[in-house]
Amino acid sequence: MRKAIGFYWTLPVPWAQFNAVDPHDIDKAAAQSRTIAMQRRIVRDYAQREFEILEESAHIELAPDRGTEEFVSGLTKLIERARALEATILLVDFGAATHQRTHQHLQKLLDQNADLFLPIWPGDDQTQGLVAHFGQWRERQTEWTSGKSARVAKALARAEQLLGQGATLGKAALALETEGLRSATGKPWTAAGLRQAIKAKT
Repeated sequence: MRKAIGFYWTLPVPWAQFNAVDPHDIDKAAAQSRTIAMQRRIVRDYAQREFEILEESAHIELAPDRGTEEFVSGLTKLIERARALEATILLVDFGAATHQRTHQHLQKLLDQNADLFLPIWPGDDQTQGLVAHFGQWRERQTEWTSGKSARVAKALARAEQLLGQGATLGKAALALETEGLRSATGKPWTAAGLRQAIKAKT
């Protein structure tokens, strides 16, 4: 059988505190990300026909809303590993299957290494699952975005209360994190970010 590496990737979701995966612990990555879990299932189903999957690698983009060159440049080791093993890199072409915007930087990398990468088109049932998954994700993303103003206002009101009680900006930011009061982007507050938000409010 031909040798292969399963390659799975997803976007970070700051509001869900999902910003990193262990590229070598595929079971943990799949448990953290349904997108990765679905890609893994599709690749494994496909590989049964003619491939032996030697390794699997999970990766996460740097930006939550777009593809970046930095993410793609970080795949150098994956390519080197595939060449060393004389293995094909199997990945799911879920962007095309679900009619989403293509990751142009990743597509460029695939074109430059066409001898290594084999994009897999999901089956009909798998495509329906991906479409439903991304549809639900977009709904949750919209809910998060629309609630940004109220979320920030609540966090700043709590911060001002803490500052009024003598807390420093750093301690106030830590308290907001402990209480689950996130910033506009979903990332934890910092002293600098809190200072800037309070200044912008006044």
